[in-house]
Amino acid sequence: MTTRPFLRLALAAALLPLAPIASALADEAQHVDIPKIEGLPKITEKDFSKAIRKSFYVNNPHEWERFYSKTLEICNATDSQPSAAQAQEIIQRETKSIVYPKSGKLMGDWKLGAKWAEDVHGGRIGYPGFKDADDPSHPNGANCYACHAMDPKFPQHGNMGPSLTDYGKLRGTTDAVIKYTYDKIYNSKSLNPCSLMPRYGGPKHLLTPEQVADITAYLLDPQSPVNNGGNPAGQAK
Repeated sequence: MTTRPFLRLALAAALLPLAPIASALADEAQHVDIPKIEGLPKITEKDFSKAIRKSFYVNNPHEWERFYSKTLEICNATDSQPSAAQAQEIIQRETKSIVYPKSGKLMGDWKLGAKWAEDVHGGRIGYPGFKDADDPSHPNGANCYACHAMDPKFPQHGNMGPSLTDYGKLRGTTDAVIKYTYDKIYNSKSLNPCSLMPRYGGPKHLLTPEQVADITAYLLDPQSPVNNGGNPAGQAK
């Protein structure tokens, strides 16, 4: 078995110190060796589309649209190693998709942000009535703890992404940091072309601009348990 270097543009790594942004983005890349097994058939986008459509039922055919985009096509075709020109194309396209709250405030209510960060509702595939089908009357969540540690007193979390505990305490709340954090949550691929982090914002995705602003506040607000050892607001120790 042989190995080859694979540039993994990992999901959480993009939520790094902002200054400078170029340096932070460079630090996101991790070089790891992925075993290469010779002789395996190449899976094309057409093959994947056929298999996924046979494996799941959907209530609305438009649900399939969120699985396909030019960006994903490029990242899949290049093993997440787009050329410089392709990376620039992705960044420009994904940046245009970002929408900000009508209020203009990119930091919302951190208490609501805690709710959205914990909530796992949304993104399921299936007919209404299935036990795990999405309830259209229930707002979606982001399920952030599936990949990140945030509130240090939250009972469990994933480790696919780095810990975000003390995120705001370490970075501050300058306008640049706030915008970077909002943009990263709304559309990670606007900053890291083939990031594994989901694109959360927008009508084809899970969160509204206001929800993204709330999660931005959850990460950055000094009163958030993320930034004060998991204690309630005003009880930092």
